[in-house]
Amino acid sequence: MEPRFTLRQIRYFLAAARAGSVNQAAFDVNISAPSISAAISQIEEQYNIQLFVRHHSHGLLMTEDGKAFFAVAKAFYDHAEQLESDAQGMGKTISSIVNAGCFVTLAPVIIPLIATGFAKTYAESRLSFVEGHQAWLLGALRDGIVQIAFTYKFGMGRDLMFEPLGEVEPYCVLPKTHRLAAADRIDLKEISDDPMILLDLPKSGEYYLSLFDIAQISPKIAHRTTTPEVARVMVAHGLGYTILAMPTRHPFAIDGSEFAVRPLAGDLPNLCVGMLATAETASSHTYDCVRKVAKTALSSLLLPV
Repeated sequence: MEPRFTLRQIRYFLAAARAGSVNQAAFDVNISAPSISAAISQIEEQYNIQLFVRHHSHGLLMTEDGKAFFAVAKAFYDHAEQLESDAQGMGKTISSIVNAGCFVTLAPVIIPLIATGFAKTYAESRLSFVEGHQAWLLGALRDGIVQIAFTYKFGMGRDLMFEPLGEVEPYCVLPKTHRLAAADRIDLKEISDDPMILLDLPKSGEYYLSLFDIAQISPKIAHRTTTPEVARVMVAHGLGYTILAMPTRHPFAIDGSEFAVRPLAGDLPNLCVGMLATAETASSHTYDCVRKVAKTALSSLLLPV
């Protein structure tokens, strides 16, 4: 039986599913937005299914049929790309678009470095990033929404492969006028009675609280936030302290207010930063290309593993 779709239609559908927007998909594949819309409509009409719910404010949201079609279509398109590569004897090709995810707290620091390095090294390809928390990144990898994720090493499961790129140390962020703001190192026991602002992202929050378990004390959590910048601003305005483990330690909040950044005392575990992918992706040439760029870009930012 002859298929009632073209490879181009499948490519445009996959681009729209990943981007969540017709306009962004058009930019990603360098084609007009009406061509993207037409490809989606043609598939829907051929098979009498609805792939997306269209919202002006939220873009494209995949239906359950759309998600099922995405999984099959992605596998089909991946095999088609591999066939093209093998047929031309190009065992070492790189994808024209590499879809990558990044943990939200790492994103502002590492995305510009890696994206810039990748653009300089592989001008014929493009590294497209989306941010998310750990649970979303794991799901996006398993569903094929992203090919590679840059994240911390926690809670990833045995079906995904993690490659370390470096480590970051946890540190304490204090109000500039805090009694320990000039201390060489901060012992968690010295601030256990102070109000804490917890960066409470999935998995991240567990890591920060585990540091107090190691010290055998309990923090007095006064506020919770899922945004590092909110935590910094609250600290700068004297509402408490926070513990972070990020590659940069700048002393300014987004509103220009200042705070103090001090290392922690004691033998506390670092957080490992690395690349996460399926076993199939981790064995690809595209993955190797991204890894080489990332290692170079982040070499001066992370501690060696």
